[in-house]
This record gives sequence, structure tokens and C-alpha cells, in this order.
Amino acid sequence: MPPPAQPRQSARCANVGGYSFAARPDKSAVEQPVYWAPQVDPGIVNLVEVPPDLRAGEGSPFDVPLAGGRHDEMGRHMRSPPGGQLALLGETQPGKPLAAIIPLDEMAHDRLHAIERFIRAIHRQYLPDARLTAAQRRRLGNMLRCLDGRDQQASHFEVATALFGRRLVSVADWHDSAFRYQTHRLLRDGLKMVERGYRQLLRARRRHF
Repeated sequence: MPPPAQPRQSARCANVGGYSFAARPDKSAVEQPVYWAPQVDPGIVNLVEVPPDLRAGEGSPFDVPLAGGRHDEMGRHMRSPPGGQLALLGETQPGKPLAAIIPLDEMAHDRLHAIERFIRAIHRQYLPDARLTAAQRRRLGNMLRCLDGRDQQASHFEVATALFGRRLVSVADWHDSAFRYQTHRLLRDGLKMVERGYRQLLRARRRHF
């Protein structure tokens, strides 16, 4: 009798977009949990058990309740309110006193902000994720609409009309229209985002000191 087949490991997707687990492309992130790889997304809070010598007392106000999640060779990946992601590294258990770790790399500042958001969320003092401004979010939305139009075989003029309205976009001055060039840039940058450029959105822009 042949030995039972071993269960397939969840595919690591660091080489195909930076995700810890494959997500269904026909569903949005609203319809399914999407787990980024901790080495890619500095917005993830990486947790380990507090070393015994550093424990200030019994228990911890930052214990994380077990709420499903996914498991791989790195540890357990979980969602936290209001939409963040936690990585319990190694054999770390949610019910134990926990410590957040920050690799001292180029993403350290972003990781520090993620920990602050997490701590505030524990105390119901939600701090918005400021890696993207409202203007950047609007532009990203327009990029996606341009890409949707392209997939539907719409012309640049049709896409611009849908984005900016018929009152502003006309056939007569389309050749020299600012909306024509803006639509072209949105489509160009949207295609760059599709080719893994979206990973740059995980990093906050800041001045170099």
C-alpha cells in the first residue's frame, strides 16, 4: 500500500508579487484576506515572545487573541483591526506576552510607524496609515480605471471622457488637450504598477537625512 500523500505546502509568493500566500485573482482584497510577506511590507507588525528577562510582570496588555490566519515556515500570519497584518514568527503563540521586533534596515522607520498604529489600535485609538495621501489614492483609483478601460478595448479618448466628463473632454481639441496627456500618464504609470511597481506603495516617501 503506497504511503499517504503529503499535504501540499501553501505556495510562497515572494517571487510573484510579495505575498505570503496565493490569492484568488477573481476576488478583491475585500472578499478575501491577503497576506503580504513580512520582508516586503514594512506595515506588518512582526511579533515574538518576550524573553523571560524582559518581562515586567505577569501577562501583557498586548496579547493577541487567536483569530484564524494562515501558517507557513515563517510563522503564523493574522489580521488585526482595523485592517493591519501581524506575523507571529516561529513558534510564537498569540496568548503569550509578545514583543514587536524591528530589523534595523532601510524599512525600520516604516516598521516603527506600523507598531505605533498597532499599539494605538489595541487602545481603540486608531491611527490612519499615512503611507499614501488622499491625492495618491485618488490617482491610483484613476490608474485602475484606465487599465479597466484598456482591457475593454476603450480608446484613450473614451477613457478620458469617463474619467473627467464630457464637459471637459471634447473631440475638437483632443489632440492638444491636457486631459489626453494626463490619461496617457495614468495608463503608463498604471502599467508600471501592474509590473510590481505597486510594491513601492508599501514604502512611505520621506526625506533623506
